[in-house]
Amino acid sequence: MSKLQRLALGVVVVAGGMTVFFVDRGRRATERIDVPFELGEGVDSLHEPIVPTEVPADIRELERSRRARRPADPKRKTYGRPYDSVLEGWNHEGKLPRAKPAEPMPSTSCRSVEPAPKHVADVSGPYRVHDLAVSDFETASGFGFVRMLFEKNARGVWVASRAIDRVELVSLLTDSEPSVYVLDEMATPPLARQAIRRPLDEFERLGLDSMRRGEHLVWTREAPTRMFGAIRARTQCLECHTNAEKGDLLGAFTYYLTVPVEKLSVRTDPD
Repeated sequence: MSKLQRLALGVVVVAGGMTVFFVDRGRRATERIDVPFELGEGVDSLHEPIVPTEVPADIRELERSRRARRPADPKRKTYGRPYDSVLEGWNHEGKLPRAKPAEPMPSTSCRSVEPAPKHVADVSGPYRVHDLAVSDFETASGFGFVRMLFEKNARGVWVASRAIDRVELVSLLTDSEPSVYVLDEMATPPLARQAIRRPLDEFERLGLDSMRRGEHLVWTREAPTRMFGAIRARTQCLECHTNAEKGDLLGAFTYYLTVPVEKLSVRTDPD
């Protein structure tokens, strides 16, 4: 790769004390940049949430109270785009994105879940994949300001690892019971409003219960290609989620993989 190509692939812009990374998503990712878990001041690690070990009796009331609220000045946003732009789904062409139809995946039954296995170096395995997926969600939704290099899976969707067949957003902040948005693509706010929702399956119910008790990422040996991970409040989330504290559970991702979780890595190629 020439010097000019490398410059075209990654450009760093520093303005007003903020560093923003822009990465070209137009080419297939055959080379990858690794960014640290701590992406800068105000962007917290996902690995050490402060959560209770016992689930409160009023857990649904607590979760619903954490939903995002329109700031007094919706044009001001410390991280990412202004609140109204995020909610309305504004893009650079001034168009509202349309959700592509997707069929629900088969439900998964199991008797128990356990913490996902960790990669020996903890920089490429399941936990790294999940953290990158959360960062992708924040950026694609307009909440974040960091773009990283991803790959397209067999469905043609940008993902943190090509071994992710589908990753669906689990909603906890609605008035109804927790549910899952049925989408092949990342469930940004405007796309989620267009998607159908389904109830949690048995694996996801057990996974959610473990997230409420403080786990970060779980799987089950009974269905080794399923994974369930927490989305917790970080510093930049608290500007809109005013009733939440750092570490509070705001949602989750449920994963369908093409390889077992214990073999999942950022660089995994599907079989």
